[in-house]
Amino acid sequence: MTRDGFPGAAFGAAVVFLGAGVAAGAWPTGWAALVCALVCGALGATLLAVRRRGTEAPTAPDKVDAKPARPGRSSLVAAALIWALALLAGGIWTLTSGGDDTDDTAADARPTADPTASLDTRPAIAWTVPPVGRKYDESVGHWGLGSAVAQGRIDGLFAYDGTDGRVRWSVPAPTREALCAMSQDVEEGVGLIAYGRHGKPCATLLAVRASDGEVLWKRTLGGKGLAGDERPLAVGGATAVSAEDGAVRARSVETGRQRWQHKLGEGCASLAVDAGADRTLLVEQCGESAKLLALDTRTGARKWARDLPVESKATAAVVSLSPIVLAVDEADARGTHAFLGFDDKGTPTVTVPLSGPEGVLSAPVGAGDSRRPVVRDGLLVTLAEAEELVPDVVVAYSLKDGRKAWSHHAENQTMTLAAEPDGRVAVLENHDKGRILLLDRTTGKVAARIEPDTAEGAALSIHPELVPVTGGHVVLNQILMQAEPAAFALR
Repeated sequence: MTRDGFPGAAFGAAVVFLGAGVAAGAWPTGWAALVCALVCGALGATLLAVRRRGTEAPTAPDKVDAKPARPGRSSLVAAALIWALALLAGGIWTLTSGGDDTDDTAADARPTADPTASLDTRPAIAWTVPPVGRKYDESVGHWGLGSAVAQGRIDGLFAYDGTDGRVRWSVPAPTREALCAMSQDVEEGVGLIAYGRHGKPCATLLAVRASDGEVLWKRTLGGKGLAGDERPLAVGGATAVSAEDGAVRARSVETGRQRWQHKLGEGCASLAVDAGADRTLLVEQCGESAKLLALDTRTGARKWARDLPVESKATAAVVSLSPIVLAVDEADARGTHAFLGFDDKGTPTVTVPLSGPEGVLSAPVGAGDSRRPVVRDGLLVTLAEAEELVPDVVVAYSLKDGRKAWSHHAENQTMTLAAEPDGRVAVLENHDKGRILLLDRTTGKVAARIEPDTAEGAALSIHPELVPVTGGHVVLNQILMQAEPAAFALR
């Protein structure tokens, strides 16, 4: 290519890049950029050659033997060469792009009219934690920590980073001991866990700082250790509460020093306990009768007591501290099987039977059960078995009058619920090994779907927990069945 051909090619390339940027709102990249540059370079060289041929100097009449000067020929050769390169680059571009003339990147960058469209993505499984332990080993609970999640496994307490799944910190179980209990959540950055040996009481109580896993204090409990309730530990404000053998005891979260104790009556047992900063709720059964007690969390003083409609052995769980909601399930087939609501003075407000038009409602057998409802804004949201033997309906009831507010019939088995930070209700479905539906809490309509974008997905166990974390969700498989991952993240 001559020096005359170069200016035309460079000028054409500059024009095409400028035109592409203005028309498409973005500069071409990769093979598209190369093809655009070559085509316009060829056009520039061609125009230059044509102009030069039109201005060729005539041959002098008296010099018949001289060869005519043809200054445009070199420009034509340069243009032909650039055209050949443009065609070659265009062919390679077509082959590598699979013949698809749609610019997915540009389409994804354009704003959509539907504000929820950006939520209906198919995010990848961001990370997984390999299976831990033996078949049928069961974890005891979890803590949602915002940007992380702590899982209580048989071999200890492990906090996974929500972004990449790395273990931020851990509190391993001592040799020949297993984690046997943990508080439902943390308060003021502190949670409770307990260890026990095989065949021995769950009797070693620890307070753990959730930010770094530091053990603040450890106590060895006497007698039979913690009571049989599946969640005998709670933290309310700066007070650690534990249901122990024959008593409910409260200790300082900072030091472990005992603040007060509530002695159970002769032949009585604690069915459930939970605590907030101001109020501790205790369900106590004596013989075949049961009552709900409200104690001052700081002092242990009794605020009020309410007899429950129970006349046989029962299981119970505190579903919500405020408003107060219990799940009660009697051994008597004609007894109480319901969610029970109370006001702040212990007056009954609402009863939602566990069996009704929507099917059999899922209720926690104990506070550690994954079938925990979501209580928010005057609604009780839970799962239900409509026609099958597995839950496939999400239903909400008003805590004012017990009437159904809405229901959502899922396409697949519903595994567990979680409350989203923005107020929506998250539902984990057993769909292609894990899908999350985000429901509007006031209507039950699907606002978004989140599911794996990999063919194999990630296996769900029979007892998964769903934990919202910053930027996504973590699924914890709490029972190991068929080598499922201990945990995985959906984004």
